[in-house]
Amino acid sequence: MDAQSYWELFLETGAPEIYMLYRAQIAEDTHVRKNTGAGASGIKLQ
Repeated sequence: MDAQSYWELFLETGAPEIYMLYRAQIAEDTHVRKNTGAGASGIKLQ
């Protein structure tokens, strides 16, 4: 599920667990975007 789906489910149910899943997904999406390709050009493996 993506963050938008979690958010919509939270709005429908009001369940705090769904909000926490939403926040975790946002954090994961942000982390992945910031670290995409990080270190790839500096690694010189043979």
